[in-house]
Amino acid sequence: MPPTTVFAGVVPRVRPPQVATSPTAASQQATADARRQALNQRLTAVLQGLVQGFACDAATFYELNSSTTELLLRTEYHAAETESAPARRPLATARADVAALAGSAIVLEDDLDVAGWPVPIWCGAAVCLPVSSDETIHGTLWLYSNEPRAFADAELQLAEVVAGRLAVELELHRWRTAGSAAIDPVAPSETLASEKPTPKPPAEPPAEPAKAPQAPKAAEQKPTSNIVMPRLVRPNLVTQSQDWELAGINCNTDLGSFYDWQTLADGRTLVTSGAIGQCDHESWLEAARIALRAHAMQSLDAGELLTNANQTLWLASPGGEGLAVAVALLDGDGAHVSVAAAGEAGIARWRAATCDWTPANCPPLGWSERTIYTPKSAELVVRERLILATASDKFPAPNALMRLADKLRHNSPADLRTLPGKRALRLFSEAAGTIGLQTASLALVRRR
Repeated sequence: MPPTTVFAGVVPRVRPPQVATSPTAASQQATADARRQALNQRLTAVLQGLVQGFACDAATFYELNSSTTELLLRTEYHAAETESAPARRPLATARADVAALAGSAIVLEDDLDVAGWPVPIWCGAAVCLPVSSDETIHGTLWLYSNEPRAFADAELQLAEVVAGRLAVELELHRWRTAGSAAIDPVAPSETLASEKPTPKPPAEPPAEPAKAPQAPKAAEQKPTSNIVMPRLVRPNLVTQSQDWELAGINCNTDLGSFYDWQTLADGRTLVTSGAIGQCDHESWLEAARIALRAHAMQSLDAGELLTNANQTLWLASPGGEGLAVAVALLDGDGAHVSVAAAGEAGIARWRAATCDWTPANCPPLGWSERTIYTPKSAELVVRERLILATASDKFPAPNALMRLADKLRHNSPADLRTLPGKRALRLFSEAAGTIGLQTASLALVRRR
């Protein structure tokens, strides 16, 4: 064999470099779909165990949509082949669900009880339970029996445990999904935003040896798995009406409080401000917010809205101080408004030269089923502000409220005209504090 062949250089086979790539959007979506399917299987298994353990015939789990206007069927189980439950149910007509979301189990033990409530599946007896945690309301759990029957207290307590199991499954799913950066519509947007790739550092000059990349400082690191479960849902800043400016703040962190607004199907806008004396009643505050939204569309004015919501909250009231709330229904024409208040709450019409107060003269929501709340109508002028206020303590005397008007009157009309909504509310809260009015939550409506 020629020497050139024997001693020829051997070219080694080198494996191509392995480039680590991040998961594609398709693979992330497939992972998210697989997790949701596994979650639905676990939820259905929980319902199956509930139906078999209670010797009932069916169970359904309805989940609130993001705008808290509808109940969506998440999963169901039927012991025999029967008609499926409706996939979507408007919250405004689901009276039993709204009452259950306020914290109380609705028990229907015979045909007469079932006939008085809108039940998703016609049956002889049913139980509706809230599916919620301490800070989040997820939906409702229904248990059905074809024949009339009574439910013992021990059975209801066990059913409440099962409803809690559904809430745990949902919240664990959200934690896992958000922590793994999978594509999931319920994952917090803050988590996805923190996973943007960091830019590469500039290359070092060739004369100097390459430096190892330094880890960012601890203060600059953004954890990708620091997930905070949602508390009270805040209103969407975008409304369909262009005639109103809306804003809200919670002034007292030691008190449970909320503000909310929503554009209704008929073009009106609902604005609310509420507070309760205990800060650990956030779940009940969310139930009150849902009840106000659910009854708004069917109510002609703010007084009827508070009366209807009071009936719902009274059925499931945890007792105690009740809910202080101020509500406003804004017409779609951008001028007329109907207002009402309950408990330690009030409504102010704030202009550059005056501030007229209308304090509530009715008990808080949830105290008595016989309370009838009366509304007041008004027509706001251009650039006039309407303040919905709830207090941490009792409202001051009327003469003190007159001093509040004096303090707000000194603002320059030009400055007040251009003052943003949240800054106007902070100015209002500071002025209220000087006369002894400690505000809990404030909502602002300004006619543009």
